[in-house]
Amino acid sequence: MGWKKYIMMNQISNGVKKILLISLIFCIILPNIARSETALSGRILLQVEDNGQAWYISPGDEKKYGLGKPDDAFILMRQLGVGISNEDLAKIPVGFSTNNNLDSDADWLDDNLEIAIGTDKNKKDTDADGYDDKIELTSGYNPLGAGKQAIDARFTQNNAGKIFLQVKKNGEAWYLEPITQKRYFLGRPSDAFQVMRTFGLGITNADLEKIPADQPPVAIIIPPLTDPIITPAENTLSLAAAAIRAASAASAVSYFTPNMHKPIEYSMEHMSKESLLILANILSGSTLKSSTATKKTYANEVYFQGEKHTVRFHVEKQPDEEWLMTNL
Repeated sequence: MGWKKYIMMNQISNGVKKILLISLIFCIILPNIARSETALSGRILLQVEDNGQAWYISPGDEKKYGLGKPDDAFILMRQLGVGISNEDLAKIPVGFSTNNNLDSDADWLDDNLEIAIGTDKNKKDTDADGYDDKIELTSGYNPLGAGKQAIDARFTQNNAGKIFLQVKKNGEAWYLEPITQKRYFLGRPSDAFQVMRTFGLGITNADLEKIPADQPPVAIIIPPLTDPIITPAENTLSLAAAAIRAASAASAVSYFTPNMHKPIEYSMEHMSKESLLILANILSGSTLKSSTATKKTYANEVYFQGEKHTVRFHVEKQPDEEWLMTNL
């Protein structure tokens, strides 16, 4: 390795080096991740060349539907949903996305989600068996009683990408994300936005044009800067993640300070598509940990060899008022 490459590699933070190692484990644990290269059915796509406009590819007709702002996306996703019984819904494992919704019992399950799955929003351990509800859900056990959940991997895979509505309850909506093979609750617009932000797959305008549309394009997903749902710093984080998903180094570097451009280009050139997807998901799933008028720090937790590691990302306000990332 030449001295220039050595210097560039040393400019890449320990966070990326950790993620490169973690990605090897993820590729074993999540074999379905490779399907993202060939199958777009049921995926959420983000136009990295067009301010992050979001689209949903419906498994029903394989057409793209513009999602627009979070409120519009929430309504459209429900309109595209298909009915499902509680018994069939229980066959799909529950996924969890970061949000700021009310969590009365502080068990890391927000109240609306607990109402949807039937657990008690005021008790960490609904069935009083000594294990918190979220621990049971993530471990495959039934938080409402004895035994394991009735998970059906084949049923889950056959319905990947669909949006379901609970016909036997109050029409609660769920998105069965194709890569994680888990269902994510769509209780309110902020949930729809978090799903778009976390699981959106970057795509170029040219590739998007190849997919037939069922409606004209709508407004981009990024709300105005006065909208409290997303801040300018979060906007930078989200669009950087979308560019990384699309393996577009040219787009990605525009969300980083100049001193990071060469390290970003070098690292993206040497990361596999699977590693880039994992990195983007870790980035877009990060939450705000500290904030000043000019600097914000976001963090996410990842597991490697049985140990939990915290990866931090810094976004700073530039003299021209633009927010850029200073590390990766």
